[in-house]
Amino acid sequence: MPAQLQTLGHLRLLDEGGNDIVFPEKALLILCYLKTRGLTEMPRADAAGLFWDDGNAGAAFASLRQTVSRTQKRQRELGRAYLTITDAAIALGPDPVESDVAAVRQDAGLAVLASLLTEDFLKHVKPVNRALVNWIALQRTAHMALLRQALLDRAADSGAARQVRSAAALRLLEANPGDEEVRAVLTGRPATPAALMTFQPSMQILTPEEAGIALPRQNPPRVVLLPPVTAFGSRTAARFSEALIEDVTIGLCALRSISIIAPHTAAQISLQADRATTYERHKISYILETRLRDEGDGHTLFAQLIFFGSDEVIWAERFPLSAEGLARSRQMIAHQIAGAIATEIEHNELVRGDYERNADAYRSFLVGQGQLKNLDLRDIRRARKSFREALQTSAGFAPALGGLARSYFLEWLVTARGDGELLRQAEDYAEQTIKADERLPSGYRELGVVKLYARQFDESAAYLDQAEALSPHHANVIASYADTLVQASCPDLGIRKIEHAIDLNPLPPDEYFWTAAGASYSLGRYEQALDYIARMKDRAPVDRLSAACWSMLGDMKKARYYVRRTYAVHPNFDLEAWMAIVPFKEEWQRQHYYEGLKKAGF
Repeated sequence: MPAQLQTLGHLRLLDEGGNDIVFPEKALLILCYLKTRGLTEMPRADAAGLFWDDGNAGAAFASLRQTVSRTQKRQRELGRAYLTITDAAIALGPDPVESDVAAVRQDAGLAVLASLLTEDFLKHVKPVNRALVNWIALQRTAHMALLRQALLDRAADSGAARQVRSAAALRLLEANPGDEEVRAVLTGRPATPAALMTFQPSMQILTPEEAGIALPRQNPPRVVLLPPVTAFGSRTAARFSEALIEDVTIGLCALRSISIIAPHTAAQISLQADRATTYERHKISYILETRLRDEGDGHTLFAQLIFFGSDEVIWAERFPLSAEGLARSRQMIAHQIAGAIATEIEHNELVRGDYERNADAYRSFLVGQGQLKNLDLRDIRRARKSFREALQTSAGFAPALGGLARSYFLEWLVTARGDGELLRQAEDYAEQTIKADERLPSGYRELGVVKLYARQFDESAAYLDQAEALSPHHANVIASYADTLVQASCPDLGIRKIEHAIDLNPLPPDEYFWTAAGASYSLGRYEQALDYIARMKDRAPVDRLSAACWSMLGDMKKARYYVRRTYAVHPNFDLEAWMAIVPFKEEWQRQHYYEGLKKAGF
């Protein structure tokens, strides 16, 4: 079977099993150019001018010679000849190659085009000269023109699946938000005549910005890949995983869109007690954390990519380490991790820009975030002060608005007075967060939490579902969703979700364990609930739950101890008033908790 050249999205060469064939990128670009243009060969001088810096002919030819040498060596290793190289030209070789872009034809049909064109042509290639910029842009423009024509041809055809039409329309609007004809297909409303007259697609691409191609950044985001954490003594697996992460780190150094911290420094950072300060001092935007786990008969490497600006996990994956084929595992995992890092960072850069443009506000926001990690009323109010300072510097800074919403909710939770004004403030700031930046999951998260305690369970789940859709690996969002499920009388679903959040964030804030303990109590697992409570740094906020657990286990001495501790902190605590505001959806759950508290002596 012929090899498959993938040009839409990542540029890759795949074997018949769909596995990556490692091949020099510039050689893949030459292969792509020949296949796309319908050529069988091109002069070496043309290749040097197109794929290398055309301002320095000598350097371009030297780079071409290096690529030719690597390509010929790699083809000998593979026993394949995808390219034939002579002193004068580079031509298609005897081994066949099929390209995905060959299926992008005028007669392909809407469904085929919509499925193929979900990613831009050569999306992750960074052109080094104007000729390559314009060629790539021309291909992308032609692809969008074909998709647009196919969509408009099928706009009135009820036989065309609505889902396909919607997907095609959204893809086109992503490329050109002002296309009212396409918007009309999506919404079902007619486009205005004036809007139609203003839409005149142009095929003339003059600059990289107009082509929608991002050239290397002047200030690329800094990324650190930390060596894996391991809690067991298998030195073979540990050495392998350490070498793997170093291998990925070195490989990423070839990318121009990010700046990579060297492995030696990464190892030193991993030993720091206060990593957050280190990340801020070294202006690190992204952190890849890895953990090696013993899975009985094998090992697993868990990796998660964190955006430091919002403490958000933007990608996570678990990789089995095969004892039989460590070299193959290393190659496969290295490709997947490197590809995911490059892709997810690119997707996240719009959000990152907001933090960079408001450096002073961002600094105050980080201080507040750190203070919110403790469920202590004084720290919560200090955090609120930091968030207000951030907003004084930048009035519409969405992360700080989300932090304010969180602070008001946590004060409501910790004081346990049922103060409706605190919840109202939390709701107001959550709504302001969404208005300021609808891409930020924290606004939807905080609004979902407020709706939960207002007993609007369906609305709460809807907002948290939106937050999770925006950031499916964001542990804090998942933890809040778990709390909603527990309070909505689905503790079995809630415990699974909070365990997933803890897996993503293995050293979490206390509220994770609080949620897990509450879910465990509702399921009648009182000892498990106490185990979760024991993992909290500050257990005072859950003294009521501890008392209920011990009473249900029959240890009244310990139950009474936690009752006294509760009244020492909250002398005016009223059981009936508290139970009136605890937002359980179903009565059985409320009665179960009331029984434990009453039996304890409240």
